[in-house]
This record gives sequence, C-alpha cells and structure tokens, in this order.
Amino acid sequence: MKMKKLEFFGFKSFSDRTTFIFETGITVVVGPNGCGKSNVVDAIKWILGEQSAKSLRGNEMSDVIFNGSTKRSSMGYAEASLTILNDREVLPVEYKEVCITRRLYASGESEYLLNKQVCRLKDIKELFMDTGVGASCYSIIEQGRVDTLLQANAQERRFVFEEAAGISKYKSKKKETIVKLGKVEQNLLRLSDIIEEVQKQLRSVKYQASKARKYNEYNDRLKELRLKFFLRKYKVFHAEMFVVIEQIDQLENKGQEGNAEIDNLQEKRDGLQRSLDLFVSDLEKSQINLANIDAKIINTDDRINFNKKTIEDLNTQKSRHEKQIEILKSKILGAESGISKFIADLKEITDDILQKNSSLSLKESEFEQYLFECDALQQKIEENKENVIDILHKESVLQNETGSRRAERDTILHRRVKLLQRQETVSSEIERIESERRVLAEQRDEILQSIESFESRSSRIQERLQGVHIQIETINDTINTKQQFRSSKESRLEILEDLEIRYEGIGIGVKSILEEGKKEDSEITGICGMVADLIRVEKSYVSAIEAVLGDSAQIIVTESVKDAIQAIDFLKERGKGYAKFLPLDHIKEAKTALASGQDFSGFLGNAVDLVKAQEHFSPLVEYFFHNVIIVEDFETALSHANNGNGVRFIATRAGEVVQPGGTILVGSSDMQIGLISRKMELESVHSELEKVKNDIEHCVRQKEVRTQERESLAQELNEVTQEIDSKNMLKVSHENDLQKREFKAVELRDEQEINESEIYEINEQVESINEKEEKLSDEIRMLNDQRKDLESQVVISDSAKGEKESLKSQLQEELTEIKVVIAQKEERRENISMSLKKLEGELQGSREELASSYHEVEACSGKVTEGEEEIVRYNTVIEGLRSEKVSLENSIKDLRIKQNECVEQLTDTNRQIEEYSKEQKNQELEINELRMKENEYKIKISGLEERIREDYHVELSQFKTENQEEDDESIDWNSVSLEIDQLKGKVERMGSVNLEAIQELEELENREAHLLNQREDLETSENTLKEIIKKINLTSRELFEKTFHDIKNNFRVIFRKLFGGGKADIILEEGVDILDAGIEIVAQPPGKELSSITLFSGGEKVMTTIALLFAIFQSKPSPFCILDEVDAALDENNINRFAMILKEFTSLSDFLVITHNKRTMSVADVIYGITMEEAGVSKKISVKFKEDVKQVA
Repeated sequence: MKMKKLEFFGFKSFSDRTTFIFETGITVVVGPNGCGKSNVVDAIKWILGEQSAKSLRGNEMSDVIFNGSTKRSSMGYAEASLTILNDREVLPVEYKEVCITRRLYASGESEYLLNKQVCRLKDIKELFMDTGVGASCYSIIEQGRVDTLLQANAQERRFVFEEAAGISKYKSKKKETIVKLGKVEQNLLRLSDIIEEVQKQLRSVKYQASKARKYNEYNDRLKELRLKFFLRKYKVFHAEMFVVIEQIDQLENKGQEGNAEIDNLQEKRDGLQRSLDLFVSDLEKSQINLANIDAKIINTDDRINFNKKTIEDLNTQKSRHEKQIEILKSKILGAESGISKFIADLKEITDDILQKNSSLSLKESEFEQYLFECDALQQKIEENKENVIDILHKESVLQNETGSRRAERDTILHRRVKLLQRQETVSSEIERIESERRVLAEQRDEILQSIESFESRSSRIQERLQGVHIQIETINDTINTKQQFRSSKESRLEILEDLEIRYEGIGIGVKSILEEGKKEDSEITGICGMVADLIRVEKSYVSAIEAVLGDSAQIIVTESVKDAIQAIDFLKERGKGYAKFLPLDHIKEAKTALASGQDFSGFLGNAVDLVKAQEHFSPLVEYFFHNVIIVEDFETALSHANNGNGVRFIATRAGEVVQPGGTILVGSSDMQIGLISRKMELESVHSELEKVKNDIEHCVRQKEVRTQERESLAQELNEVTQEIDSKNMLKVSHENDLQKREFKAVELRDEQEINESEIYEINEQVESINEKEEKLSDEIRMLNDQRKDLESQVVISDSAKGEKESLKSQLQEELTEIKVVIAQKEERRENISMSLKKLEGELQGSREELASSYHEVEACSGKVTEGEEEIVRYNTVIEGLRSEKVSLENSIKDLRIKQNECVEQLTDTNRQIEEYSKEQKNQELEINELRMKENEYKIKISGLEERIREDYHVELSQFKTENQEEDDESIDWNSVSLEIDQLKGKVERMGSVNLEAIQELEELENREAHLLNQREDLETSENTLKEIIKKINLTSRELFEKTFHDIKNNFRVIFRKLFGGGKADIILEEGVDILDAGIEIVAQPPGKELSSITLFSGGEKVMTTIALLFAIFQSKPSPFCILDEVDAALDENNINRFAMILKEFTSLSDFLVITHNKRTMSVADVIYGITMEEAGVSKKISVKFKEDVKQVA
C-alpha cells in the first residue's frame, strides 16, 4: 500500500486544481515562508478526517475554503482527494486503488466519498485503523507535534505505541463492549423487578379467571334457555300474523275484480279522449295553415317591391364603373412611357460601373505586390533584432557569471582571513574552558548535599499523603455503594409509579371511573378514590387487611349517592366494564361491634384500631373492619373462631381469614390483594431514597474535608518537589555545562584541524576561479563582434522598407478614389432600379383594376335581368295562395261539429268510473285495519329479535332455522321459566365479575414467558460480552508486549546511529497492568548522563523523536510518512545523520518531507516547489532528479 496521488481544489491558498503525484522513495516540498507548502500536509490530514480547525491552523473549519485574493473571488467549496494504491490488499476493500474525497461547502455542509461513493467519517477511520495512517497517527509528524509527543505524560504517549501494535481497534471494540455490558446489567436489574411484579399479578389473576369461567357457564345456560323461551313466543306471534295475512289476501282479490271494471271504463274514456284530442289537433293545424297562407301572400308582395328597388341600384353602379374604365386607360399609357425611360438610364450606368471595376482590379494587384515586399523586409528586420537580443542575453549571462566568479573569489578570500583569525580565537577559548570546568565541579558537589536533605523531607510528607488518600478511597467506596443502592431504589420507584399510573391490577370499569374523575371537564364528580387509596396500615398487618378486604379493596368511594349514580350512568353509556360504589353519605353504622379488649394468647388487636384513615374517611374503617380481629397465626384463628359475642372475621399476619360460619380463606384469592402493599411500598421507597440522599451528602462533606487536607499536603509536597527538581535541574545544568565544556574543547580542537584543511582548499579554489574568468572574457568579446554585424544589417533593411512603404501609400490613395466613384455609381443604379420597380407595380395595379371594372359592368347587367324575371314569377304564386285559403276555411267548420259530439260521450263515461271508485275505497279501509294488526305482530317479533340480538348477539330467525326439529309441545315451559329465574339469581349473587380476567391471565402467562426468555437472553449476552472483553484483553496484551519490545530494541539501535553513540531506553510504568501502564523515554547522548528527554536541547529532542519514529516504523512500517519541517531545529551534522537514516528507511516506506534544508533536499527523488506568483494564490512546480544528479548531490 502506498500514497499515489493527492489532488485538491479551492483548499486554503490553492485556488486552482492542483495534483501531486507521489513516486516511490522521498518526495520533498520546498518553498519560501508563507507560500502554502504546509497546506499540502493540512490537505492530507483533512482528507483523513481531521476535525479540529486549530490543528489545521484555522479558527473554524470553513477557513479551509479559499477566501479570495486581490484578483480572485472566494470559492463556494473546498475539495481534496487522496488516492491510495491497495495492491497488497492491506485495506479491507476489494479495490486496487482507493480514493478518499472530502468536500466542504461554504454553507457548512460537508461530505466524504470513498471511490466516489458517499460514506461516513466513521467508515474512513475504520478503513485505516491499525495501519499507522490517520490524521493523528505516527505517520504524520509536524514540527509542533515533536514537542507534543515529548511533553506528553506517560499515559498520553501510549497512543503512538498502541497504534503501532495494532490494538486501537481492540480498544475501541472493548470500550463499546463495556458500554453494552453496563446496559445489559441495568436491563437485567429492571427486568427482574418487572418479572417479580408480573408473577405477583399472575398469582392474583388466577382466582378471578376461575370466577369468570363459572360466570360464563351460568350465562351460557341462561342464554340457551332464554333463546328457546323467546323462540316459542316468536312462533306463536308468526302463526297469528299468518291468519291476518290470509284475510287481507281475500279482500285484495275482490278489489282486483272492481279494478278490472274500472280499467275497462277508463280504457273507453281514454279512447274518447284521444278522439277529442285528434279533433282539437286537426282544428289547430288548419287554423295555423290559414295564418301561414296569409303570411306568404304578404311576404311575396314585399319581395316584388324589393326586386324593383334593387334593379334601380344596379343601373346606377353600372354607369359609375363605365366612367372609371376611361380614367384607368389614360393612367396605363403614362406608366408605360416612364418605364421605357428608366430602362435606358439603367443600362448606361451599368456599363460605366463595369469599366471602373476593371481599372480597380489592376491597381489592387499592384498594391498586393508592394505589400508582400514590405512584409518580407519587416520579417528580416525582426529576425536580425531577435538575434541581437539573443547575443545580448548571452553577453549578460556571461557577464553575470563573471561577476559571480569575482564575488565568489572575494568571498573565499574573505573566508580565508576569517579562518586565520578564528584559529587564534580557538586557542585562547580552549584555555578559558579548562578553567571554568574546575569551578563547575566544585559547585556540583555542594548541590548534591542539598538534594539529599530535601528528599528526606519529601518521604515524610508522602507517608502522610498516602494515609489521607486511603481515607478518601474508603469514603468513595461508601458513596459508590450508596449510589448503587439509590439507583436500585429509583429503578424500583419508577416501576411502582408506572404501575400506579397505568392502574395495573385494577378492573377496567374501576380504571375508567378513576381516569374520568381526574379530568377537569369530567362528566362525573365526587370521586374520592378506591378503598385501598384511602386507608393506611402498618406493614406487618398489610397481608391480613388485604385478605379481609379482597375485591372490596377496589370499591370506589364517592361523596354522595348522587355522585355514585353519575358514575354508574357513565359506565352504562360507555360500556366500559363493572365497578362497585360506596357513597360516604350512605354508610350505615355497624350493627355489631367487638369488645375493645381481648385476653387470649396470640391476639394482636381489633382491625379498627390498626387501620388508619383521614377523619373524613374514618367511617370506612368502621364499615369494613368493625367485626374483624387480627391474630398471630392460623392455629390461633381456628381455635377462637365463633367464640364470644357477635359475628366476626379473624385474620392472621400471613393473610389467612376465618369467616363467620366457619369458611376459611387461605392463599392469594384476588389480584387486588397487592394494591395496599404497593402503595405502602411506594411510601417506603420514597423514605429510603430521602435517607440515602442525606447519607451521600454527609459522605461528600467528609470527602471535601479530606480532599482539602490532601491538597494542602500535596501543595507542601509540590513545593519540596519543586525544590528538589530545581536542585536537580541545577545539578543537571552544572553537569551539562561540564559536558558542554568537554565537548566544546573537543569541538574546538577538531575545528582547528578543519580550519587548516579549509584554508588549503580555499587557495586551490582561487586559482580555479581565475582560469574560468579568463575563458569568460574571450567569449564576451566574440559575441560583441557578432552583435555589431547584425545591427548594421538591420539599418540597411529598414531603409529599403521605407521606400517601399512610400510607394505603397501612394497606390493606396488611387485605389480609394476609384472605390468612391464605383460606390456613387452603384448607389445611382440602385435608386433607378427601385423607381422602375415601383412604376411597374403601379402599372400592374391599374391593369388589374381595369379588368375588375369590366367585370362589375357585366355583373350588374346580369342581375337586372334576373330581378325582372323574379317579379313575374312572384305574381303567379300570389294567385295560387288566394285559391288555397278559401278551401281551408270550409274544412275548419266540419271539424268543430265532430268535436262537440265527442265531448258528450266522454262526460257519461266519467260518471260510471266515479261510482266504481267509491266501492273500492271502502274495501281499502278494511284492508288497512287488518294491516295494522299485521304490523303489531311484526313489532312484537322485531322486539324479540332485537332483545335477543342485544343480549346475545344472535339472530332469532337463524336460531329458529337451526332448531326446527325440536318439539315445543314436549317441553315444560313453566319449568324453563323457573330455571331462568334461578340462573338470573345465581349470576346476580356473584356480584362484579372481571370477565377480562381470563384474557388477562393468558396475557400475563405469555408476558411472563416472554420476560423469562428475555432474561435468559440477557444473561447469555452478559456472559458473551464478558468473554469478548477477556479475549480482547488477552489479544491486546500479546500484541502490545511484542510490539513494545520490538520498538524498544529498534529505538536503542537507531538512537546510537543518529547520535553516534550513547544509549536510550523505553520504560513501562511499574506496578500497573501493561494495557494501562504509562511509557517513559530516557536517553543518554554521548558524553552526558542518563536523563529524561524533557531536559534535552531542541535539536536533541528532535533527533530523539526521529529515532523513536523510525523505531516504530521498523516495527510496523506505515505505508507512507509525512514530516513537516521536523529538521528545522537540526544543525549541519545532525542534518546529515537525519538524511542518511531517511534514505535508509525508503525501503520500508515512502516519505513526504516539507523542508527548507538543502541537505534534506539532496536525498529527494522528486522535489515539488510551491510559489506564490500571484498574491494569496499558491502554485506548484516540480523537478524529478535523475540518478546521476542524485549521485553528485
């Protein structure tokens, strides 16, 4: 896997789309300060998911978008893409090339893409996890991160080692697993409480379900008998109704015969009416035809008059058109004369234009020749000038090189003078250093004595601090224990409150009343609550009181009988189940009361003394418990049953009850038994939570006191430690000063030898420069002679070009004059052509108008003839119409006589129909009375059907069909009626029955089974998660141990290689698990004592960090490494070592280096330069070295 290509657009100072191609080996990015070269590193970090704007050297993430410059506007978004070659399938994807893209818009929206497919940041991080690649991994080292890595504490420094060991994903997985485990344990705790509550409800619901089944058995038998009883009534009503229906049929048959006679008379009447209608219709038609004939006569007279007027108008139009024809003939003759004149002028002008165009062509050919000759001369002049400029440039280059050589010689000579002076200074410096070393050794011995005194005092303070720390840990454990207890109680409180809110364990009817009573706009008022809500009892007597109450615990108490009736009506209207009510104003005083004192063994008290309630509700206590005593155990209850005066109930602590008459109630009998217990437990949990809260606050105050004491001791210890550190630093400073002086003396002696060698090399360089300067002077003289020859040729060509330009200008003036004359002639010809076309158009119009006038004259003559002929024809028509009118008037008289005869016959028929109709109405009244009887039977039958439908949801007609074979006569209906009354009594005596109990029992059993399965699944999950954590710890420990030892050995070797000796080590924190232990780095450069790297110089810190980085790389190479100006603090010797080790590691990884150092550049395979030619806009330039150039470097 390797980094192949980086491409970005609109990112920071890179406005244009910029691409970096990364070859195998070392790629270096160089450029002046502020040009934007570090933005290349920022782009890679940004692509890999960096979320900190400060890490990208900005205030907010939108700062990465190009913000514009003096010449360019800001961009709307920034985009960067990094292409990774995945040829070895290191990344867990199927692609050979992986392209990661990040895009940020100015609106704040951003997106990640993996091979152009949208993905999440989490996908990117998981893709590179444990590869050493990432925004904050060891593959990217910046100048600021060197100090961060060195100054980090021992714990924070683990991150780099964990990434190299490849356990980051295991730590992430472990963290997720621990969170899941915590949730599973919390869910198990809550689930156990819920299961306990469900099982308690399940025990209670079983009794109600049994009672509901008995109720259903009675109800089913009652339904069967009532259906049979009602079916018998149904059959009787049907039989009586059929007799009435037969009487109706007889009367209806008789009525049908009368209707037939009436139909015959009506048919006769209809025939007469049709004849009468026909006579009336014929009479109306004849009268209409007569009116039409009169209208036609009048209309024909009008047409004759109209034709006469039209003939007069046509004669007038014919005279006007004949005059127009004479005018148009004269106009046509004038137009034909004008056209002949225009054609002659047009021919003359066209011949003149052809002559001028021929002359113009000759002049233009001559002008083109002059133009070609001028261009040739100009081209020659330009070529000579360019040659002159080339020679001048070469002269300038040679003169610059000559100046450089002279400056180089002067610099070298100046360097030689400096070296000679330095040799004298070095000798005196060596003598001074030896004197200072003796003084520093004496001061160091005094500091060591002071350090021993402070360390003794520090030990005493640490012992006291350890004691206080143990006390604080004890308090913390106490707080944690109490907080766990509080969490458990809060969880229990949440369950109990949820049960209260949902009215769990309460009948549907009771629940409906309680919910409705809480509403502000409730239809019912005066609801005080259930009996269980209004009484209180000590915890030890709760089971006894609940057993005595039984179902009565959920009786609803109201203020008055009126309030109870409102609630009952509400339940009936809504159909929401059953409920019992007890109005406070309707409670009667107890008829019997128990003696206030009892003397037998095991007696605990009268229930009325043990049960408490508010004064307003005190009658409830007397009502329910006036004849109840509480005893210790079941044996005592049995031995004292029915002893003494009055009927009484005896209840035990465990909840057994001996009822009057000897009935014994043992065990859970009703699901409501737990209502009072639940409310008591709610109060108890609230009290316990308040107490544990106070205990935690007390512990916190104690912890604050101990913490203040610890802080005071810690401050004192810190002051002593600071003194020790100060003395140690002073000791180290003195030792460093001693070592520095030793190294300085060695360096000065080495410098003397180097300076002598350099003076010898300078003398040789001066001789070489003198020789090169003579060669450059000869080349400059030769170029000067060539330039003078070319300049004389330019003057000659320029003179010839001037003469040609003069002749060309004269010819151009002649061409212009000819073109002006031709243009004037063309304009004149155009005007004549337009006038000719206009006159031809007028001539054509006149000819068309003349033809039209001839046509109009002929048309008028034809229309006059037609009008005269039509007048003759209309006179003939009028004569015929007058004869037809006389015949029609005679026909109308005959029709009126026939009409009167038909009217008389129709009157006689209507009288007969009226007599038959009266007889039919009498029969209909009799039928209506019978139909009323029929409807009465139908209503009775419908009432039976509706009652059965409402009570049992059964159709009686269907039930009759299914029971047709049963013999009603064999049944004793009196016995059936008696059994029905008995069953009704049994159902009523059962009282309120929770019919939903059967379904509730099934639901609770299913819920219990489901919850038990859930608990089993959670326990399995808990064990699985613990096993996963165990495996993760084992794998992580093995990977970390191996990687740590590899890095440790590599670090020792690479440190000695970079420093030319010395030793270094990586140490794990003692007494701590290897997965949590911090990491310390100690080193001893040559000539120094072993110490922490925080005391090193800047260059030593960088070199140590580089050694650590390459030790990690050698253990687990990252596909690529990015170094951003990490060599800035290195001197020349260290730079050489850095470059050497960098080149050595190219076999393991590719490197991208941001640098200013020439020595670092010399080992590069590819150099990218970053410039800022345009203010605010970075630009890339690149150079690829060849092997021979690299060898010279």
